[in-house]
Amino acid sequence: MSLTRLTALLWLGLASSGAAADYAPGQPLERLTGPRADFSLRCRGCHGLAGEGTPGHVPRLDGFVGLFTRVPGGRDYLMRVPGVARSRLDDARLAAVLNWMLATYGGDAVAPGFAPFSAEEVGATRRHVLLDRRSIRESLLEAMRARGLIGPQEDGFGRSAERRG
Repeated sequence: MSLTRLTALLWLGLASSGAAADYAPGQPLERLTGPRADFSLRCRGCHGLAGEGTPGHVPRLDGFVGLFTRVPGGRDYLMRVPGVARSRLDDARLAAVLNWMLATYGGDAVAPGFAPFSAEEVGATRRHVLLDRRSIRESLLEAMRARGLIGPQEDGFGRSAERRG
């Protein structure tokens, strides 16, 4: 691939992500640091820059991830899903990413008084990776449905964008 074509593709990627729309020539590009940078490097590839996920394949985070804080077992689930539990980030950085993710994408869905994740908690919990994440996720979704947090068809994978209460 030629350098010109690669540059054009990169520019189109920036333009479609909205990053180019905010850029003014001569101004420095935004620098990502801390948990936002870690999310961008480790999670964004699947969950998307805006936490939108990949419909039918990767669950969205935006407006959905916070719901896990409202059901028993949800906190544990967030630390044990394979992408989190197997992350190469150390426990402190991973806890910071989880907290950032809930603050950024959880919105009003995060349970009132939800205690932030700590490095110690993440370190102890992530060692037990979920082997049957699908059935555990489904039971958590059923708990959300029973509490009226999501509609009957909602699953966070984009099959239904309805969300109640």
